[in-house]
Amino acid sequence: MADDGFNGATLLLDSVALGPILSINASDSAPEVDTTGSADSAATSAGGVPKLTISVEILGGTTASPNDTGALAVAWLDIGTSTLGTETTARVSSVSTSGSKDQPTTTTIEFVKAAPTA
Repeated sequence: MADDGFNGATLLLDSVALGPILSINASDSAPEVDTTGSADSAATSAGGVPKLTISVEILGGTTASPNDTGALAVAWLDIGTSTLGTETTARVSSVSTSGSKDQPTTTTIEFVKAAPTA
């Protein structure tokens, strides 16, 4: 029976595991484009260009740096065949490391789809 658990999820950047993983957040969104005309009596909108953003929190530090690129693969433990977070051309958009007294050091790495290079 499926338990929909998170523990055991993995994230690979160019086949290199990042972790140990504390959390992953994959968000796929499309902004609204206002298409309301000056004579319209109600607001209208169209869907904008979708943007995938993946954020992973890991224990300790990382060698990943902003603008690193590669294939990103997220394997969720137990949510069926979801591939949300998998991107063949990902780019590291930010790296943030933090810690506090009597707590572990953690690093948050954010990924976005990389622009074509050719």
